[in-house]
Amino acid sequence: MPEIAVEDANAQVIPEVMDPDALARSLPAPMVFVDLETTGGNALDDRITEIGVVEVGPQGIEQWSTLLDPAEPIPPFIQQLTGITNEMVRGQPSFETLAHGLAERLHGKLFVAHNARFDYGFLKNEFRRAGIRFQADVLCTVRLSRLLFPSAARHGLDALIARFGLAPLGRHRALADADLLWQFWQKLHTIYAPELIGQAVQRVTKRSSQPPQLPDEAIDALPDSPGVYLFYGEGDTLLYVGKSVDIRSRVRSHFSSDHQVAKDLRISQEIRRVEARRTAGELGALLLESQLVKQLQPVHNRQLRRASNLYSWQLTADSDTPQLVSAKTVDFASAEALYGTFPSRASAESALRALADEHRLCCAQLGLEKTAAGRPCFGYQVKRCDGVCVGDLPLAAHTERVLQALTTLQLDTWPYDGPIAIEERGTRSDAAEVEYHVIDRWQYLGTVTSREALDALVDSVPAVTGFDPDIYRLLSRRLAASRQASEPAALDTAATQPADDASAPKRRPSTPLTVLQLSRPAFRLSPVEPPERTPPKRSAALLRRRQPPPEDPAQFRLPFDAH
Repeated sequence: MPEIAVEDANAQVIPEVMDPDALARSLPAPMVFVDLETTGGNALDDRITEIGVVEVGPQGIEQWSTLLDPAEPIPPFIQQLTGITNEMVRGQPSFETLAHGLAERLHGKLFVAHNARFDYGFLKNEFRRAGIRFQADVLCTVRLSRLLFPSAARHGLDALIARFGLAPLGRHRALADADLLWQFWQKLHTIYAPELIGQAVQRVTKRSSQPPQLPDEAIDALPDSPGVYLFYGEGDTLLYVGKSVDIRSRVRSHFSSDHQVAKDLRISQEIRRVEARRTAGELGALLLESQLVKQLQPVHNRQLRRASNLYSWQLTADSDTPQLVSAKTVDFASAEALYGTFPSRASAESALRALADEHRLCCAQLGLEKTAAGRPCFGYQVKRCDGVCVGDLPLAAHTERVLQALTTLQLDTWPYDGPIAIEERGTRSDAAEVEYHVIDRWQYLGTVTSREALDALVDSVPAVTGFDPDIYRLLSRRLAASRQASEPAALDTAATQPADDASAPKRRPSTPLTVLQLSRPAFRLSPVEPPERTPPKRSAALLRRRQPPPEDPAQFRLPFDAH
């Protein structure tokens, strides 16, 4: 066998020939080298077909393996890969029948596997189905190999076999692959001193939740400040975009629970690198995440993608029935009496049917059901409609009830005269110091870091058309909360209290957000005044339920401090 170079100058070279039993008995704690064969790669949906375990410790070495009946067909390509056929597993024990014995076999031992996330995730899910909570310290030999042999290009089992002259008893069978890991462990002790191996194991085990394809420093190097993170896969394919007020902690959480969430498990298997983009605060992270998902369309992001069309219900003053309108023909940012945003006609009609059931409305009158004039709708026949279709309920009363039902879905028109900039200041030393988020007609136009740059940004953006429901949901709630707030809960206390007023009540500091009005084409900054909002002219009873905007501009601006 060719000589293997020691990659650490401080490592002590050990004689190559070692007695396996002596090595096993010298271990400070018992270990189990584990490999599984499965029906697929999804720990939530697929099942185990074979388990192989090599137990190593003070009691010596013991091997154990079994086939399992997965209670589902094995795909042909996996049968070809592993040699395990449907006939071989038919009549074999189920995992549940062996679960308690296997749990005892693994209990208290260091769980060692190659790409351990895969095997450990499958076992945790199988144990959970059997009603057993399984937890173990995990050592991934892929990560261990990368740490001890950083110059090596590959660290898969085939690469280890070739590099170290391991003797496979077979490939893609559970016990044979588990035995290869035990051989690799023995080979390490012919290269490095036990103390150095122990340090490497401690380091890798502590970070066992990190995907093996990521370098050790990848997550540690991430900021613990607000912003967005981007996961990239093979060929720099963008897998996922997320946001957080603490990027590092949020990224770690993806991988600490990946055996429970199918998406996280897929990401952990595909990820190759992580990128972070800091923002001043949470609002900037939310806006940037929405923008990047729409622009880049990551593989695993389903929400926040740009819809090809949007629909809304419109109930005008001269109509008794809401009409379904499209954002392609109606300006959602300025049109009055719009209720809800929906990605399709079907989802819009489903939402209106739900309101009809809740408020005893007539689906025939709403246009959701075709009936002859004067004939009862289906809801009336099953006592879910109060009978406007047969004259039991006056049409005006039904229309009033429709309007009240739709009120919770009402869209606010854009409440400003042109674009605005929301100033967001960071409160952490490693966050961006200040950012200005430019919004116009419920659309995010971009972010700059100085007031001087606002001019160029506004002038560079053409007239805004369309409607972004995600930005609307994000900002309309905040603006609505500001109008209803009774005191400036989100203002910076230093800006609202005299410095020498010792008797003033102390408030918890928070990040001040300032709204600035922008104008086109001549750029200027001006204070935001509370806009005049006129509710739909329907009935005095409903109008009394609507609260007019407060007179005090400070009340309107909360949590955004306009000045």
